[in-house]
Amino acid sequence: MSENIKNPNIEKSRNTEAQMNYYSEMEALMSESQLSYNEIIQDFPVFASRQQITYFLERYELYKKIQNIPGSILELGVAGGFGLMALAHLCSIFEPTHYVRKLVGFDTFEGFPSVHEKDASSGAEHMKIGGLAHNSYGYLKKAIQLYDSNRHLSHLSKIELIKGDICETVPAFLSENPHLTISMLYLDVDLYEPTKVALETLVERMPRGAVIVFDELNHFDYPGETIALQEVLGIRSLALQRVPFASMAAYAVLD
Repeated sequence: MSENIKNPNIEKSRNTEAQMNYYSEMEALMSESQLSYNEIIQDFPVFASRQQITYFLERYELYKKIQNIPGSILELGVAGGFGLMALAHLCSIFEPTHYVRKLVGFDTFEGFPSVHEKDASSGAEHMKIGGLAHNSYGYLKKAIQLYDSNRHLSHLSKIELIKGDICETVPAFLSENPHLTISMLYLDVDLYEPTKVALETLVERMPRGAVIVFDELNHFDYPGETIALQEVLGIRSLALQRVPFASMAAYAVLD
């Protein structure tokens, strides 16, 4: 999360004083502008940070790799919804009638439910029960309703949010959706146990050409993600790559 900052308040230790001042001054500018929320959104490049624009473009680059691959998009670790909704808008723009591709977001929306001993080498302050909690479930449900109202085939639901411990909700979702095929699996849960469960249960639903993304691979604050990959698939089994202009996430196109 360091360079592509999803919430600048989360990782103050990773940002310089100048960077933190940037966020404060930009927030003040938005207030001083006396623009409505809608006007600020319409002119979002004026107010969005370089990091957030980069983060959106990274999702675009990943989306392009699965545009012609059948299957739904699953994001594990929704947080505030930036990534999930970015991918949703891209689907609406580039494949407006492809109604069988769903976007499914999994999160506790209450922070980490537990922390395994294989996550223990992390030095992050939030590596604890309840860490990285995002109280976003309510407003995301409403945002999804508005998103649906502004796209083709709006009578057919496109996005589903699954709330709860991913170690439990992912197996249950698979049982309830035997038809599920996955074109993109975006892993952003930060922890060993849910990452391992996802790899053990979801990869077998991914066809050749599908993309699996690891948001914190090789990150010292989130060792569990790399450990889970090594235990389940083995790092050498994947031709891991990165989006050149982005800072952290790794991905592999499955063959």
